[in-house]
Amino acid sequence: MNKYNVSRSAVKNAVVRLGLTNAQAPNALIKYAQGSSFVWLLESTSGSQAVYDNYNERVRLVIAENGSVLDVFPIDYALQSPHNLSEEVCQSLKESTKKTLIARRDEIHRKWCEVEVDFHANSHEIAKVRLAMIEAKLEEKAELNKRLANLCAENKRLHIERSELRKERTELERALVPYI
Repeated sequence: MNKYNVSRSAVKNAVVRLGLTNAQAPNALIKYAQGSSFVWLLESTSGSQAVYDNYNERVRLVIAENGSVLDVFPIDYALQSPHNLSEEVCQSLKESTKKTLIARRDEIHRKWCEVEVDFHANSHEIAKVRLAMIEAKLEEKAELNKRLANLCAENKRLHIERSELRKERTELERALVPYI
């Protein structure tokens, strides 16, 4: 789990925008950051800051590369007041957010499919090695055991990676719901 710290301005903004107290804000912001998903890099900062969304808590965070929470907004902050933005801008913002989420979801799904194929190919290789071990001689068994250990370690890594990708894809699909 990443280690986060909170800037003073983020605490002030959490008090104003989210209605938290000064005492609640630091711990709440750290909790929000830990449950958040990457959305996009802030291009104006050379990639040193990124936007993250915590869909369960309905907050958007700006987090620096070093783990500092710099700013916080309700996810629909710009859309909360009709006085903030015109209807055209609101609709445009909703559409661009929807397109970004769909593109990110599709990218994650593509990665998940690739990892899924690698996982099953590796599982097939493990089965072949286990089959070869049945009739192997003592000298061959040591080599096969070593290969099997390497394949199993790789399979574990692939399983963890595909689980993380599936979780991220599910979070992105949930985030899309309000825009569909």
